[in-house]
Amino acid sequence: MANADVDVNIKYLHPQALEVSYQLPPACPGLAFKKQGSDAVKIRSTWLSLDACGKADGQHLSSQQDACTHLRFQVPASADKVRGYPAAFPVGDAIYAHTSNFAVDASCGKVNYSFSAPGIAMNAQVFADNARAADGKGGDMAALLLPKQLKVEGNFIGYFDAAMGETNISNIRKISDESIAFLRQELPKAKFEMPIVAVSRVAGPGRARPDGDAADVMRLGFVNWPLQPDAETGRMMTLFVSHEFSHRFQMRDATDAYADARLIHEGGGEFLRWLMAVHKGWLTHEQAADDLNMALGECLLHVRQSSWGSLTANQIRGGLLDYRCGLAVYVYGLAARQGKAGPFERFDGFYEQLRLAQGAKPDFAHALECGDEPACKSKWLPRLLGKQESMLAVWGDFFRKTGLAHPAVANQQQKNAMINQAMQELMRGDCGSASMFPQADKISVDEVKGCKILRGGMNIIKSENLPLFDHPDTLAATVEACKQRSQVSLTMESGQQLDMPCKTVYQPVEQFYVVDMKKLLASLDR
Repeated sequence: MANADVDVNIKYLHPQALEVSYQLPPACPGLAFKKQGSDAVKIRSTWLSLDACGKADGQHLSSQQDACTHLRFQVPASADKVRGYPAAFPVGDAIYAHTSNFAVDASCGKVNYSFSAPGIAMNAQVFADNARAADGKGGDMAALLLPKQLKVEGNFIGYFDAAMGETNISNIRKISDESIAFLRQELPKAKFEMPIVAVSRVAGPGRARPDGDAADVMRLGFVNWPLQPDAETGRMMTLFVSHEFSHRFQMRDATDAYADARLIHEGGGEFLRWLMAVHKGWLTHEQAADDLNMALGECLLHVRQSSWGSLTANQIRGGLLDYRCGLAVYVYGLAARQGKAGPFERFDGFYEQLRLAQGAKPDFAHALECGDEPACKSKWLPRLLGKQESMLAVWGDFFRKTGLAHPAVANQQQKNAMINQAMQELMRGDCGSASMFPQADKISVDEVKGCKILRGGMNIIKSENLPLFDHPDTLAATVEACKQRSQVSLTMESGQQLDMPCKTVYQPVEQFYVVDMKKLLASLDR
């Protein structure tokens, strides 16, 4: 068959939906989607076929009738969390779209991508009515589609959902400006490109939390966000916004070939926002210590006796270990660095090596621990991120040798994290998989098929008649009940009591670490 072009158009319909259309060559019965798997299934299960012409599932786009070559689907805007970039995310009366969810292979010909909306913002530019993606770039890019043209303020292209309120919008602008100014000074070799900023306030399960990404259209989503944030929520916003802007000083695509690409990228974003927050006073030393202790604690809770290199991608992403372990690896690895260059200089130097390497892979561990000193040999990162030794054992050795942190029993926050894990284990036993949303004083159960006892919408507030969170004895009582009775008594917010079968006894982590903040900062600042 002679190949012809495939035309993919993403069109703004109204604030709740997009339309995606595929114009196929006459002899093309269908195409494979580039993004596949369970998240793709979840995203495309919500698409509505228009004209009964096409079908889209987790793997394929296909024509339902021989005469159909123009396949159209309505795609609802949704804040439901899926892994990776969302297909259509609501941003006030605009919609953020990422083409990775719509991209198809080139088996029927070259694939062209275009956008249709009264206002379009992409690739640091604004357009009216129609815009076409550059050849070879359209299958992995973000665009903001709007009901009217977007005004440009100097070099700032952005849209703020009015529902965020003036206080939040003002805070976001301030954090953004200060993050950019600080990182430009500390990372002079970085090639910063200002993104289009899309800020939205959306409703969803669980507590107030951010949800975003840092593509060329930077999506800053705020779930259940208060109009007047308290100090804790304000700090959460500061750390989130500064993390996303930190990514703009990295080179995500250039690290894709690394086995630890996500840890390099997300851990690097966490490191920059953490050290920037310390320097700028966004976090007190005590708050920064708590942040680092909790990150390492959550890392240990998920890695346990495994080596980092033996973990699967799902284990790492499911526990957010690229963030949690990544922050600890960067902070402690750079504190133990050899030679004179400072931590920001080492960070900047790694990405400078990437720019100059032209496709080669500079040694990440050597870049952070040794910099440009060829005789230096990296000691810790190869062991922490390797396959040979348990990560827990390496951390123990690291802290014995450096004194940068000291062993400690679990604090209440870490006990809460273990309670959350224990509840997930109970849900997996009941349902085959777990999906829960921890909140301040309860855990909300998500809808999961196959559950025998638990139901979506339930809120667990007690285990063994003790408050679920912030009680010193709840974890021990839960573990003991499972050991002794092979079941755990849970109390729902409705008052309902459930005796949950418990086949697998949860194993608490016995030892955590507390940073010596004075010694750590002295090591980072030397």
